[in-house]
Formats: sequence, C-alpha cells, structure tokens
Amino acid sequence: VYRMIQKADTIGVFQIESRAQMSMLPRLKPACYYDLVIQIAIVRPGPIQGDMVHPFLKRRDHKEPVSYPSEEVKSVLERTMGVPIFQEQVIKLAMVAAGFSGGEADQLRRAVASWKKNGDLAKFRPNLINGLQERGYDLAFAERIF
Repeated sequence: VYRMIQKADTIGVFQIESRAQMSMLPRLKPACYYDLVIQIAIVRPGPIQGDMVHPFLKRRDHKEPVSYPSEEVKSVLERTMGVPIFQEQVIKLAMVAAGFSGGEADQLRRAVASWKKNGDLAKFRPNLINGLQERGYDLAFAERIF
C-alpha cells in the first residue's frame, strides 16, 4: 500500500488524491501512518507559504542538521524535525517558549491560520518576541518563530 502511495497512485484516496498531494507524495515518500499525517498537514497553504516544506525534507533526509534552542522547544518540535507544521505546535510553542496562556496561544493560532485574510498576526509580535527573549531565547530565534 505504501509503495503505491509513494508513487502517487492515489486517485480516489481521500486527502491524498489532489494534484498538490500527488505531486508531493514521491518527494515525501510516506512509509508509515505518521508520515501520512505529515504529508496531509504539510501540503497546505500555511506550511507551503511559511517555507516549512523544504526545511522539513532536508532535515528528514539528513541534508540539514536539526537543532533546538531548548528542551522545551525540542519537546514540541522533535517529531516534525524542528519545523512547526501543526497548529497545535504553534499553541504549545507559544505557551512553553513565550509564556502565553492557553487562550492567548489559541488566539495566536487563529491569527496564524488567517493571517493573509485578516492581517491580525502583527499584533502578537511584541508579546511573542518579548516572551521568548524573557525566557532566554535570542532575537534571531524569536524572529524566526514569528
């Protein structure tokens, strides 16, 4: 079954039959269930426009090292090679690394999900950057996260 998926032989298979999914399947080569979860999540406008696909592929294929600025960040991003692919990771990262409450983190997630349409993301920048820096993260990491 996974060989067929890796070859993009997926017409009629829910979630992985679109042209975008089929064009990415041979590159991602899902070999297990979690790989399919990543596949479906990464072929979305947010991860594509946020330049998350290439870093994920390079790190997964050992062409780029994976590093984490702290154990807290590692605990959130380790399964996705240091790349925040899932909205839940945005929430958790904002909470553990920037000190956001659950409600604030969810508002950030909503802003990230609709940033192009609503443009509300910029209002979170000061709190996110300051929260990260107050917890010892350098400005370069804070900017990358934002």
